[in-house]
Order: sequence, then structure tokens, then C-alpha cells
Amino acid sequence: MVYVKLENNIVVQKQPNPEVGFIEAPDSVICGMVKNGNNYVLPTVSIETLKASKNDEINAARLKANFTTFTHAGKQIACDELSRSDIDGMNGYVSLNGAMPPGWASIGGWKAVDNTHVIIPDIAAWKAFYLSMFAAGNANFAKAQSLKAALASATTAEQINAIVW
Repeated sequence: MVYVKLENNIVVQKQPNPEVGFIEAPDSVICGMVKNGNNYVLPTVSIETLKASKNDEINAARLKANFTTFTHAGKQIACDELSRSDIDGMNGYVSLNGAMPPGWASIGGWKAVDNTHVIIPDIAAWKAFYLSMFAAGNANFAKAQSLKAALASATTAEQINAIVW
């Protein structure tokens, strides 16, 4: 036997020795269990709560995927917050001015994750580069929507838990 402290019939503390405010319980009791008469049970979580949690998990996975890398010309391109800001800033410049920025010819490309460069000599090449990032984000969105469709039709905790990014 062990001794547990309850708050609103929920086990909040467990210890091997008796103490004021603690009651005797079976060894198998763990914190978080609910005392129901003489039994201790794990609380049930509603399907709606599980679905909401899984939906948040899918959103977080999509955000991480969008701000990690994308592939262009066979190279992985960093797309973390700083890199994405640089890419969007460059795209804004090109869009507003219809030209590559001054001094671009000496840079001529974008650094890949492996520290090599993807050559981007002109606006057409820049558009292809930017569209690669957009396509990766679009694919991540489609994947999230597919997972959310599976989540919407899930009826058991096992089905919900089986949905993974």
C-alpha cells in the first residue's frame, strides 16, 4: 500500500508513508488518477479534446515544415525565420523594381544549406527559386489538410493517435 493526497478526488501526490491529509491506496495508483468510490481510474479524455490537441499538433508541424527548408535545383535552402525574411525582402525588391538588386551580379545566387550556391542570375531564375519555396509551403498545406480530413473522420483515440505528420 501507498498513501495519496487527493484534491477534488484527483491524486495529486503519492508517498510510501502515512501523513496527515493522505489516505491509503493500492500501490498501482499514480498521480492524475481519479478516485471513484474504492477504485482509482485514469480520467477519460473526450474525443473532442483529443481532436483539438491533434489539430494543434498538425498546425505546429506545418509551421515547423514551412520554416525549415525547401528544395530548389536539387539543393536544400534554409527557410528559418531569418532566411525567410531575407528571401521575402529580396522578392519585395525584385517585385517593386523589376530588376535584381544593385551588386547582385557579384553575388549571383543563394547559399544552400550545404554552403554551395544556387545560381540565380536573373528575374526568371529568381521567380523559379521563389516558386520552389511557395510550392513547398503549398505541399505542407495540402498535407495538413489531408491529415485534418482524417482527423475529422476519426472516431477513436487510436485513430486520432495514428495521425502523424
